[in-house]
Parts: sequence; C-alpha cells; structure tokens
Amino acid sequence: MILPLAYSFCNVPVMPLRSEPDHRAEQTSQLLFGEKALIIEINKQEWARIQCAWDGYEGWCKKSQLTNITKKEYGKEVKYLAANHTAKLIMPAGDIWLPLGSELTGMKGGKIKPVHDTGTFKGKKLNIREAKLNCDNLKEAAFQYLNSPYQWGGRSIAGIDCSGLTQMAFKLCNHPLPRDASQQAHEGTLVDFLQHAECGDLAFFDNKDGKIVHVGILLDNQHIIHATDTSGRVVTDRIDQGGIISVSLRMRTHNLRFVKRIMK
Repeated sequence: MILPLAYSFCNVPVMPLRSEPDHRAEQTSQLLFGEKALIIEINKQEWARIQCAWDGYEGWCKKSQLTNITKKEYGKEVKYLAANHTAKLIMPAGDIWLPLGSELTGMKGGKIKPVHDTGTFKGKKLNIREAKLNCDNLKEAAFQYLNSPYQWGGRSIAGIDCSGLTQMAFKLCNHPLPRDASQQAHEGTLVDFLQHAECGDLAFFDNKDGKIVHVGILLDNQHIIHATDTSGRVVTDRIDQGGIISVSLRMRTHNLRFVKRIMK
C-alpha cells in the first residue's frame, strides 16, 4: 500500500511520464489533462514520482505539471471525458487543448480550475457512466486515432504507441486496461484460433525471444488496427495465423502469439 505525499491531477494537455527524474530519460507513458495521480515522492529538482490512478503505472514527471487536490476530491468519480480532438478550456491567458480522453476533473457548471485561473470547457464531452464496451463503440474510439504518429509512451493523437491505442480505445468505452502490451496480455480469456476471433479482441505479438512486444485491436478475424513504428502511425492491416501483413509495405511485420477476448 502506497502512502502518498499528496493527491493530484495533470494540469497540462499531455504530460510525459519518464523512467528517471530527467528530461532526457525514456518516456514510458503520459498523463492527459485531468487524469489523477498519487504523488509518492518529490526530489530537490521538483521531479515527482507518481502512481497513475487509471492504470497504476509509476514514473517521474515535473511537479509543476500537477495540481494538488484533497483526498476526497481524488476519490470522486470523474463523470465526463473530452470526447473529441478539439475540446479546450477557454482561459484568460490563453486556451488549453484537451486531448481525446482527458478527464474533466473538478468540473462544475462547465468550469474547471487547472491551476490559478478558472477556464470554461468548450467541446464535446462523454458521460463515462453511459459509455458501453461493445464492437461499434470500440471501433469508433480506435478509429479516432487513425493516422496518429507512432510515439513510444504516447497516449494522444499527437503521438501514441500500440498499448496506448488499446488502452485509450477501451478507456473511451469505460473499461480500464493496464498500460503495457505485456501487462494487457494477462487480461481476458484466450481465443483458441484466429478464425474464432471477433471484433474487439486483442491480438498480441512477440519477438524472437518470445517476449510480448506488440498489441492491436481486431476489427474481425482478418483485419486489425494498431499503432506501429514500422508504418510510423496508426493503421489498419491484414492479419492471418502467422501475424500482421502490412497493407502499405506489402510485407509481414509482426508475429502473432495469441488472441485474448476482453469483452464478455
């Protein structure tokens, strides 16, 4: 059990989460605006080690990109997410972009106070209580990231990785997934053959050492949407029992390990 120094939420559109307290360290994930985190420690350079509320992921970020809240506020369920790529907070000193999936933490009467000033929310919002995990909703969520550039550790349209795409698509359907592909591989139930796969199943891929290194969302048992550095972006490709066949590159790019069913 973690005893936090403080409770907080991300006050910038996209906040890098790093493996070490250094701007040059690997970006392992990101927090989007409004996503909550426990502050575990703060060093002399004002780097904070945090644990993300959504997926339990830990890493380092700049303390200045977090806003402290009370334990009671931290425990409150967020009702709304930003539901498109153009949502923003209208602020006195300049607007703040709110990426798809941002949490509208502390919103009252359409107003949010990220730091010192209060802003007015403008954009489409998703009532998370009404979000349902089904094939149509999951495809709609995933396709909102189509052609987004591949970025290691990314979780937004400005840059996203394979497990970031699956995590965000499921988040928009109110279903939490762990952050990394290797962690997501432990979720759900095994599908015995690819031909038995259905829309919304997750396909996992390994490297030569047998380590899970990639994940994508099946659209049916022959097509997949995934974020891949091979194509440099989020794409739809063909899949067979051997793995992914890139449509644009006309070559096999990933070796299929297994398929898991998340939706019941």
